[in-house]
This record gives sequence, C-alpha cells and structure tokens, in this order.
Amino acid sequence: MSEPVIDVRVGQRLARARKAAGLTLQELAERVKWPLSTLANYETGRRPIRLAHLEAIGAALNRSPAAFLVDSDEAAAIVDQIVGNQERCLQVLFFLETLTGQADEEDPSLASAASDDVVSG
Repeated sequence: MSEPVIDVRVGQRLARARKAAGLTLQELAERVKWPLSTLANYETGRRPIRLAHLEAIGAALNRSPAAFLVDSDEAAAIVDQIVGNQERCLQVLFFLETLTGQADEEDPSLASAASDDVVSG
C-alpha cells in the first residue's frame, strides 16, 4: 500500500529542513530523543506524523510546525517569519488586504469571486 501524498510531502519538507540545518538524521533523533527509525519513517512518509511530534521537530530545527504544512519553501519562509510575531502578522495582513483592495478596484468581479471562495471554503 502506498503512503498518503500528504505524509510524503510533509516528510520531504522535514528532510529538507533537517539538511538545511546541517543535521544528520541521527543528530536530529538525538535532539528529539526518538529512535532514528521513527524520524526516517516520517521523512519517507511511511508513517504519518502526529502534531505533537511535528511541534517537537519544529522546535529542534528552530522552525514553526506550520511551515512544514505549506506547499512551497517560500510560503514556509513567510510562516517562519510571522509566527509568534504579531506585528509581522499584522504587516503581512495589511499588505495582503491592500493587494486584494487594488485587485478589487481593477476588476470588481475578482472581489465577488474572492468572497465566494471565503463563503464556500
């Protein structure tokens, strides 16, 4: 049976973050005090990760657990920058609202489509 796609994607993100931190699988296992096989299974997607474990790995890598759940490295970098920093969150929110407002002025149909997405989402 193949692993669910989300488990594989999160595992790949964990592996990239670990390598970017300059850690081996063994070194990360020692930091979180888990068996190496547990981390290896998470990184390959063979085992779904529990949120508490995602949080522990994030702490060990100095990353937000939420950063492992977004699709792009760029989005993960934004998450890491704004988590825990209310001023940054508000700045990003203001920026995004400004962009949305500009798009609404340029094409009013976009505002309608965006509000439909929020209602249906």
